[in-house]
Amino acid sequence: MAEDDDFRLLFDESPRPMWVMDRETLRFLEVNEATCATYGWSREELLAMTVRDIRPPDEIPRLQRAMAEMTRERQTLIRSSRHMHKDGRTLEVQLDIRRLKFRGRDASIVVVTDITGVGEVERRFRMLIEHSADGAALVDEKGIIRYMSPGAERMLGLAPGERVGESAADDTHPDDVKLLAPAPPGATGTYIVRVRHHGTGAWRWIEATTTNMVGDLSVRAYVSSFRDVTKRIEAEQSLRRSETNFRTLIERTPTLVIVHREGIIRYVNPAIASALGYDSADELVGKPIIDLVHPDDRAAVRARMEHTARKGGGAPGPARMMRRDGGYIETEGEGVLLDFDGKPSNVVLGRDVTERNEMFARMAVADRLVSVGTLAAGVAHEINNPISWVVSNLAVIADELPALVRGESRLSLAEIETLVADAREGTARVSAIVRDLRALSRSDEETTAPVDVAAVLVSSVKMATNEARHRARLVTSIDPALPRVRGNASRLGQVFLNLLVNAAQAIAEGRAAENEIRVRAHARNGSVVVEVEDTGAGIPPSVLGRIFDPFFTTKPIGVGTGLGLSISHEIVRSLGGTIAVESVPGSGSTFRVTLPAAGGVTATAPDSGDMPVTAGARVLMIDDEPGMGRSTRILMARDYDIVPVTRARDALARIERGERFDAIVCDLMMPEMGGLEFYEQLSRSAPEQASRVVFLTGGAFTAQAREFLARTQQPHVEKPFSEGTLRAAIERIRRAEPSNGASERVVS
Repeated sequence: MAEDDDFRLLFDESPRPMWVMDRETLRFLEVNEATCATYGWSREELLAMTVRDIRPPDEIPRLQRAMAEMTRERQTLIRSSRHMHKDGRTLEVQLDIRRLKFRGRDASIVVVTDITGVGEVERRFRMLIEHSADGAALVDEKGIIRYMSPGAERMLGLAPGERVGESAADDTHPDDVKLLAPAPPGATGTYIVRVRHHGTGAWRWIEATTTNMVGDLSVRAYVSSFRDVTKRIEAEQSLRRSETNFRTLIERTPTLVIVHREGIIRYVNPAIASALGYDSADELVGKPIIDLVHPDDRAAVRARMEHTARKGGGAPGPARMMRRDGGYIETEGEGVLLDFDGKPSNVVLGRDVTERNEMFARMAVADRLVSVGTLAAGVAHEINNPISWVVSNLAVIADELPALVRGESRLSLAEIETLVADAREGTARVSAIVRDLRALSRSDEETTAPVDVAAVLVSSVKMATNEARHRARLVTSIDPALPRVRGNASRLGQVFLNLLVNAAQAIAEGRAAENEIRVRAHARNGSVVVEVEDTGAGIPPSVLGRIFDPFFTTKPIGVGTGLGLSISHEIVRSLGGTIAVESVPGSGSTFRVTLPAAGGVTATAPDSGDMPVTAGARVLMIDDEPGMGRSTRILMARDYDIVPVTRARDALARIERGERFDAIVCDLMMPEMGGLEFYEQLSRSAPEQASRVVFLTGGAFTAQAREFLARTQQPHVEKPFSEGTLRAAIERIRRAEPSNGASERVVS
């Protein structure tokens, strides 16, 4: 086959948008089918256009600058940009531009990656890197600096871009240059060297972690992250020299330092006194150190203190420390035995990680949104299928209803009943999908309770089914009698979903019958073990030790954020568990999550409609959706006198005028006056009626609403609900069953 034929085949059959453009006129010379599908124009329309026509006006100057950069010495260029779809939508894209001769013209071939939907997350990650106090750099195989982050430049007293294009070894201490030997391809090395500060001329100690990614065509460089550890090195040297120098150093260091002996504080430095809100370090001397620790963390801190006393040192660990004003800061610290004032003492070195943990929590939410976005198409498919037949069945019933009343329907009663049953089954499927999404999206990150791991795992498997179905068969083996674990269902769901999506993306599409993703869950030695095993590509040994590092990913640009496994690791660790991985390149990987079992279980509120009903009870139904009141009144008319109102203020006025109800069903989230405000005012004006409130919730909670539901003793029913569920809640509130002091949650 001729070269032109080879080019045409690769060009036309490529799944990624590609085009060839004239560099002088910017007119499209060739486009493939993927370009037409992505941008919405036909091939004939695009060949009559220029690249300017698919760009927003504010992007034209960037285009001109990019073309100017394509000199004869620089034949390739990678750029991100914004393009326009034919229907006016904006597309976020990444462009790989390469210069070539095409039919005798000076032209460029452009390969497009659509990154719409992940651009904002990537920009946040870049912002995080750009504003980080730590440094980052890219150095090519010749030792020339190609990129240095603003944090690195500030660290070394450099002006923006000052060292780009120069040798990385020029500012390294001559005695330390030999330590910069490159690691093998794909490997990572850590070293500490002295680097000259351009502002002061002094040598700064830098601790760097460098990965050789020269062979990665998307990077082609050594990737380094580093931090200034001068204070740490000087601290170590000072401690070895003398206690006097040690005391001088820790007085000035931002590191939190406490010295205690037999549990009594002997010294604290100004940094920790300030962090805890004290005017002077002397105010803390003589206090028991355990009094500064949050009550929930004291057992763990005592265990670490005992370990340090026995071994002379201990591993770093977290602890919340109480501020003078009653609040707390989150810290990480480690202890070491040293002589202080001539006596063996426990010296604790720590740092305030409150801000870091808050940032991590925000990144966890961003990663969760990325997971939901990845699954959005599959979830939409699962919802649209049942909705289609529900709509069709209701249309048939509505069309036949007049004839059915006259006894002239073309459908039998059995056929009508089948249509109704199918519609109810379809809405039940949609309801289950909504509950799964709601569980994943809950933002009550700090709430922990006994969690049904099997239920969370089954929900996660259902959500990941569409992502996996074209790649592998999902096989589950889940012990139905698993003990519960102490945790948070939403956060555990995020962990399992991350592992399932990663397993799916490790397998190429097209051979689903030949590949498997196996999900197993069982109890072992007082713990619950969940395993996700795939038959995918596996993980190279050179990177296996880094897969839980933040921002590290082996996926192509635009596919992975590099946060999923890091966040999963942190979630599991925070719940007292572990996450580990075994992998064989070419054969697949197994991720194993181990969580300690909870000491007990919680009772589930019944959702049955079998509770006896006393006919004629008067029920006030408050919901801003008129249809909700009408349908509930018709549905339950045989047993209850349902009084529907759409405004909480109207309901409150009726009660304050003297009307009384056997039960009050109130939507929590409504405009003008919500269920929370209604309940608070009713509790003041008619407390005996407030005790008869059942709340309806649709899942869109504010922080205030979540806190209220956690503390109130009134039951709440989640939408969508069944007749039996609502009936059971009404009857329980009418019979004033004793509460266990916590809110009852009823789901249909």
